[in-house]
Amino acid sequence: MVLTSAPTYVATRESLKVVSPQDLTPVRFLGAAVVLGIFLLFRRKRLALTRRDVPRMLLAGLLGYAGYGLLLNLGQATVPAGTTSLLLNISPVFAFMLGYLILNERTTRLGYVGILVAVVGVVIITLGDSSAVGFNGDAMYIVAAALVLSVFLIVQQPLFQRIPPVEVVFWGCVIGGLVTLPTATFNADPTRFSPTSWAALFVLVVVSTAVAYAFWNISLARTSVAEGGALLYVVPVISLLLGWGLLAEVPTGASLIGGAAALAGVILLSRSTPPASEMKELRLVP
Repeated sequence: MVLTSAPTYVATRESLKVVSPQDLTPVRFLGAAVVLGIFLLFRRKRLALTRRDVPRMLLAGLLGYAGYGLLLNLGQATVPAGTTSLLLNISPVFAFMLGYLILNERTTRLGYVGILVAVVGVVIITLGDSSAVGFNGDAMYIVAAALVLSVFLIVQQPLFQRIPPVEVVFWGCVIGGLVTLPTATFNADPTRFSPTSWAALFVLVVVSTAVAYAFWNISLARTSVAEGGALLYVVPVISLLLGWGLLAEVPTGASLIGGAAALAGVILLSRSTPPASEMKELRLVP
């Protein structure tokens, strides 16, 4: 799961060199929908989505695919791959805040310290070096994507009771791709794509969307954070290394210090908050 998710941000950065953020979003999700559609066709199983689940599925597609995907692409136009992954890992903090406001959820004192540490980490990253390999104002797109992601996870979770996880990804990709299609500029020229560009698009569509989203949904449907969530914290480390090695994106001091603080805060919050409800099931997706 981790190995299929970690390349997402590097593949996105490389793809954005030849495709605009508005074009990349529908390409990513409609391409993944084709791959998953072929997979479901070969399995010859009847689709489980019913009229009852359509409203929730539409909302999940709008949030976790269209909204999250477009915000991520807009932010990654300038934000490096590794630090994007670090910042997205604050999604559990947003999930807890929603639970605090809506469901009166609470945590321990250590959990509140974790929230404060995570927020300080985000501030350090956002106000840090704004050079080519640091953060700038586009980091707010990534923060917004993390917020949308936290809401999406809550909305999506009940679907797994009646719909197979892979089918949920299929419908999410279809909805996300179609909804963002009107935003596309259609100004990309495939004849000018390099082999590296094609490879990045393949990894993004097939590996980091069709396969990774399917793995994450299967995990969300079967396990809890206490059982497997610790693996999620490995993703930013791998993303940083891939960005450094493949894209020459050397992380700045601000991104390393702020990212470490944000991750430490999220871990403190996750370890200090009992998973008593869906709001507290703090999970991430690519």
